[in-house]
Amino acid sequence: MHHKLHITALALALSAAYPAMAADANEDPEIAKVEVKGQNNSDDSYLAGSAHTSTRMEMSIRDTPQSVSVVTRAMLDDLGLTRLDEALGLTTGVMIGQLDSERTSFYARGFSITNIQVDGMPQGSNSPLSDTILYDRIEIVRGATGLMGGTGDPSATVNMVRKRPGKTLKGSASVIFKRWDDRRAEADLSSPLNSDGSIRGRVAIAHEDRDSYMDMYHERKTVGMAIVEADLTPRTLLSAGIDFQRNKPTGATWGAVPYWNADGTLANLPRNFTLTTPWSTWSNKQQTAFLSVDQRFGAGWKLHAAYARTDSRNNTTVANGGAGHPDPATGTGMRLWTGVWGEGKSVDDNYDVYVTGPFSLLGRQHTLIAGWNGGKSVSSSQNGTATILYSSTIPDYRNWTGDIPMPTFTPDGTHSETEVKLGGAYVAGRFSITEPLTVIVGARLSNYRTENSEYDASGKFTSSSDLQETKNETTPYAGVVFDLNHQLSLYASYTTLFSPQTAKDRNNNLLKPETGTNSEAGIKGEFLDKKLNASAAVFRTLKKNLAQLDRGVPAGFLLPDGSMAYVANGDGITARGIEFDVSGQIAPEWNVSGGYTWLQVKEADGSRGEPAQPRNLLRLSTSYNLNSVVPGLKVGGSMQAQSSIYSISWYGRPTAPASEESRITQSGYALFNVFAGYDINRNLRAQLNISNLTDKKYYRNIGFYDGVFWGEPRNVSLTLTAKF
Repeated sequence: MHHKLHITALALALSAAYPAMAADANEDPEIAKVEVKGQNNSDDSYLAGSAHTSTRMEMSIRDTPQSVSVVTRAMLDDLGLTRLDEALGLTTGVMIGQLDSERTSFYARGFSITNIQVDGMPQGSNSPLSDTILYDRIEIVRGATGLMGGTGDPSATVNMVRKRPGKTLKGSASVIFKRWDDRRAEADLSSPLNSDGSIRGRVAIAHEDRDSYMDMYHERKTVGMAIVEADLTPRTLLSAGIDFQRNKPTGATWGAVPYWNADGTLANLPRNFTLTTPWSTWSNKQQTAFLSVDQRFGAGWKLHAAYARTDSRNNTTVANGGAGHPDPATGTGMRLWTGVWGEGKSVDDNYDVYVTGPFSLLGRQHTLIAGWNGGKSVSSSQNGTATILYSSTIPDYRNWTGDIPMPTFTPDGTHSETEVKLGGAYVAGRFSITEPLTVIVGARLSNYRTENSEYDASGKFTSSSDLQETKNETTPYAGVVFDLNHQLSLYASYTTLFSPQTAKDRNNNLLKPETGTNSEAGIKGEFLDKKLNASAAVFRTLKKNLAQLDRGVPAGFLLPDGSMAYVANGDGITARGIEFDVSGQIAPEWNVSGGYTWLQVKEADGSRGEPAQPRNLLRLSTSYNLNSVVPGLKVGGSMQAQSSIYSISWYGRPTAPASEESRITQSGYALFNVFAGYDINRNLRAQLNISNLTDKKYYRNIGFYDGVFWGEPRNVSLTLTAKF
């Protein structure tokens, strides 16, 4: 709390000490405004003029010395992207991996994306896959952003920005019908709550009930949000709200399907095939209460303070045929994994406070930001006894129905808690050295602590373990932007990495934090009257203590919490690459978004690292308004393409010599999606989306216990939307 008081005092002091700044900035000293260069406010554009995830300072994407992509609301609606993985799958440089029906991972620049935020604050340690109904846009900053988040993950930071209420009445309702009995309903209403709109609210909600291309799978999902904003004074904005998401899948898988048959040939099982049960589930419910205050002072200074509490709970009882190699002649060879746990819960408290504004020095205008953010996460799980009433051997996988008894779990009253604390203070300045040259320099001082505690049936503490603590970890940040002309800018940035890990080794001990360096340089441009952004970048990352799966453990080895064992790659790996990105409007009726990434990852000995990450990744999306031909008609589509990848087999290909390096491979592929939307009248719209147009067969993940996860076949959806 003392950090908040210090920063508030700093803001007030600056406001009082520099009243003349308002005149220098040509601003009203009573209601200071900040002009954001390149901002585009169109509801029908793929362009976002600014993204604050990188430094929190209000500046355009061109002025940000890192690679930035934004998935706008228009793009989400056009392409029918209702889940976070669907949106990120069309983002420059981001690869999607899926272990099973419920566990989805994201990667960029050769590394896993672990820093996922909502309104600039961590999403929660036990969050389900996010539904996009709640968000206005999704900002993706590639490279490390340790200055703001405290963890310098070199992959990317994903920040989902919530929808906000407006001062006029506006609403919409949609129904969506897809293949496999997928039914979804949405509603979104924004309204003033008093006569002048100084108090306003917004409610968004969606419910989905669906089957799947995978046998036995069914999901029910409900997600919603209510938010209220109030202008307490002309310079004070209070925001408060709550959001929630509840997922209840059945027929959920716990792993992938086998890649090889028992004789070493490719299993090539059909895409609908699963070895799960009708009752297998990873049910999850989460809710977040959030509160923020934005206070503007004279001379363009602003104070932002926010708090969010996220409560997540899950119940997991899963079964999956995930071990062994099938014999297609006899149906034998597969074993069943079964896992059952009591209720798990996680409570995350997060805080964010900063002050930012302009100041004059040596006759030029500069910007300063100082703040503190962090929080505490407490995850708890019940201890008890699981009763499994079925043999682990599957008699004949060809006739599998999953009709077996459901395991039971009897809690013994004891429980375990894992507490993680991460917080830090930062300061940074954006200095205008000359008319074309600006420099951003700053640093963060972080503290991290995690510990596991055991409690008896009466709730009394009994023991602790896994203590890991890092104090006063310094993360420097430096960036430079040089304007070549009114359209083009050169930029470069550098930061160090510090990322605590939750992965454990075979002895159930936490791995040491990851460390390293991240650097990037490139060129950015604003074209067509700032309606089109484009950039090109080169990057290099060195990362040490990277968590990698421990292939030295026995087959099927799991830690007490059901997770896999990892080892730290102490020598580290180096990732280098090139990226191109473009977004915005080529013409008033033509939107584009996309990019290309070339990636090379090497181990310390020079061998290829992370071979399951493609060297070439292409993302393209577009929409075209055909009003001049057919009033009310819009068409478009997207493409996702990547080069071949492989994973080293965990157990080796059956019948192959032990000395042979066996690889599980995925050839390069491309997916095509198209859409057409038509305004029936000014209030009613119909839209048809087709994903995986060519019905391409591909793996969404390879190598997880020598398994593969099939991507979704061709899907067709029809959306009817009423607006007022």
